[in-house]
Amino acid sequence: MNLISTLRTDYAVNHRLLDRITVTVFRLSQASRRGKVQFPRRVAAKILDIVWMQGIVGSDLPGNVQCGPGLRLPHGGRGVIIHPNAVIGSGVTIYHRVTIGVSGNDVYNVPTLGDGTYVGCGATLIGRIKVGTGAKIGAGAVVVKDIHAGATVIGIPARTISNAA
Repeated sequence: MNLISTLRTDYAVNHRLLDRITVTVFRLSQASRRGKVQFPRRVAAKILDIVWMQGIVGSDLPGNVQCGPGLRLPHGGRGVIIHPNAVIGSGVTIYHRVTIGVSGNDVYNVPTLGDGTYVGCGATLIGRIKVGTGAKIGAGAVVVKDIHAGATVIGIPARTISNAA
């Protein structure tokens, strides 16, 4: 999928201007890391990332994150921290103050989120875990183990409260 198609899909689920700006800066950062992008465009994307993502929104959404189209970032993705090696499926919703990160010293020990995953405000996902398609993670949950497709989890540590699959 090219940048324009991906942004159209993202815009379809992000209706507020703040959310759209954040998604656009993230996608431009991703695009600047692919193919033969000219140096000035890479610099411009990096400046946008530093000013908007880190300075204004207070987030870290690196351009090398693998992320499918339809990413929804309510509240402009404020405070969202995602490890550069994380993998995020299509149609994923990530609320504010979410951390998706590494466990230990292995930089590839990071989460993979399936398509249609919902991650509530303040949730933390750490380690080499797999979150199944359509899973829902409640606000403030700390996820350190795999979550089955369609499951809903809450708490610290996260525990399953329903299995839709």
